[in-house]
Amino acid sequence: MNFGEEQLTTNVANRFSAAASSYHSHDVLQRIAAKHLFKRMSPSARLLDLGCGPGTDFSSFNAIKDVIGVDIAQGMLNTLKADFPGYHGLRGDAQSLPLLCDSIDTIYSNIALQWCSNLAVAINEANRVLKAGGELNASIVAENSLYQLANLGLNVNSFNSEQAIKHCFDKKLWEGVDIDTRAITVYFSDFKSLLQSIKGVGASTVDPKHQLNQRHVTLRGRGDWQELVNKAELNRRPEGLPLTYHISFIKATKTR
Repeated sequence: MNFGEEQLTTNVANRFSAAASSYHSHDVLQRIAAKHLFKRMSPSARLLDLGCGPGTDFSSFNAIKDVIGVDIAQGMLNTLKADFPGYHGLRGDAQSLPLLCDSIDTIYSNIALQWCSNLAVAINEANRVLKAGGELNASIVAENSLYQLANLGLNVNSFNSEQAIKHCFDKKLWEGVDIDTRAITVYFSDFKSLLQSIKGVGASTVDPKHQLNQRHVTLRGRGDWQELVNKAELNRRPEGLPLTYHISFIKATKTR
């Protein structure tokens, strides 16, 4: 990891730490994605929650005996420990997991791995720590997400396509790789709360090398802000102002 990648990782960690206390007020997308992941997964024994944030309730799965949460943000791990005292929290990067080889039965990762500077490395690390036959269940923000903001000239990250995500899985290491990409739209009463939903879960960091708009809108005062709000209002639907994510749901098994 070079200096620029380290700086981006640090920025992401700081933003997620700062968002820990407000996370559950804004995690609508995460909760929708979690429900879909829960329907697809059949976890057992020792589960790794990768990019765990403030934690997920896995009590509906009787086969899980132990939960390890790994996150780059200490603030998130502090909240995890307070809300789920039985979980083991570890600070670490998905691209260099602080875990032994072949030590995990199931990996769960919800809306987290898109922040990795090198997704393929993170996928290989997941494979390393999984036991043979172990499951990876993940959701990742994918290409064409947040297009409403991009159309307004705001900076958003350019996320990986489904094909690029699939290329990260070495066929010698994984079997039965299934990726299902779906559009998920969440709605907001006003534009300010729409933007706050992104900042409130710590996801407002934009990588300058991978931003969708190289020439972006500049807000110089209240007039510019109101003009931006008026443009956003043109997208309003009966349910509210829409914000669309394309989420790739992944289910893969480590080769036996």
